[in-house]
Amino acid sequence: MSEKKQASQLKFLHCADIHLDTPYVGLSPEKSDERRRGLRSSFMKMMEYVRGTGIDYVLISGDLFETRYATNNTVELLAREFRSTPDTQFIIAPGSADCYENNPVYQSGRFPDNCHIFTEDKLSRFDFDDDRVTVYGWGFVNPTMTENPLIDKQVDDVSKINIVCGYAEVDGKISSDKCPISTADIKRFGADYYAFGSRHEGGEFVGLDDSLYGYAGALESIGFDNPGIGGAKLIVVKYSGGELAIDAKHMSFGHVVFKSETLDITGVDTNNEIINRISRLVSDKKYGAETALRVELGGFINPRFIVPKNLGSDAFGLYSFEIIDKTMPLFGTESLKRDMSVKGEIFRQLLPMLQSDDEEERLIAARAFREGLAALESRDLEA
Repeated sequence: MSEKKQASQLKFLHCADIHLDTPYVGLSPEKSDERRRGLRSSFMKMMEYVRGTGIDYVLISGDLFETRYATNNTVELLAREFRSTPDTQFIIAPGSADCYENNPVYQSGRFPDNCHIFTEDKLSRFDFDDDRVTVYGWGFVNPTMTENPLIDKQVDDVSKINIVCGYAEVDGKISSDKCPISTADIKRFGADYYAFGSRHEGGEFVGLDDSLYGYAGALESIGFDNPGIGGAKLIVVKYSGGELAIDAKHMSFGHVVFKSETLDITGVDTNNEIINRISRLVSDKKYGAETALRVELGGFINPRFIVPKNLGSDAFGLYSFEIIDKTMPLFGTESLKRDMSVKGEIFRQLLPMLQSDDEEERLIAARAFREGLAALESRDLEA
């Protein structure tokens, strides 16, 4: 890095895993449509930041959108936003969900000249001579990529600012089909910053000798399997005393945060008590209208108490809310162990499964016991 001699400052915004037009799993059709609109809004918010802050380069490290679900309106939105930001260079590395092969969007020619797309699964580059910047990268041609594009390679000119942009799995399984790359490859290649995609959770920047790499994380969290609030990475490259320095920080652009919590309700036997406990949880965690919350209920409850399927997001002032019932109907069942009726026999037969180490087996047994008990007592069991 010390060989680089220039006085300018350049700003890079690193984003990935945006997944425009993705179907939101775990939400109602209405909420799913709303979230797709919200995701486009997050993208627009990011683009406003790009223009307002004078970002020189936007690095999109895979899965800009979901090819299977991409709409013409979304493609027009992308093209319009790129075109209306002519002083910024956009570098796109197709990922698993928006791979290049047979991708009508990337091959349509609808994107403007300041948009540069990696079209091969081998290492290639874009040179920006005015800034003495080279962006290396690759694109997924198919949904999977098992070859390592960085193996046995090095940057061509260490006097330039060298960036790598790609969808990859760093230090994952060698057999990974998400472009496996090792930290040894990163050190040997010698770029200044590696902008990676594929991990929706993002994370901290990692320094390796004179290099820095990071996962941007999803622009906006897309479901309960990807908790947290999304964003991007701001990379500012500047010179101080003839030495290149990189300042890096996380930026948030998301609107909705997906959170999962667990709550032990052992001994609870009324809906009001469940509501009170969830309300305290929401208050303690300071969750609000921007939170999609899933609460997993556990513990032992009376087999005759039926946990409500859902209590509604309005009850807690949340964006959305759902309950996952993993309680066991084992509270107050001592008498059933000695009960010589059919009820006691059903309980004794199912008890080993109710106490199994296998969660799925426990949940099946719990359902069977509740249904059997309700049938014997001529009670309705809510689905």
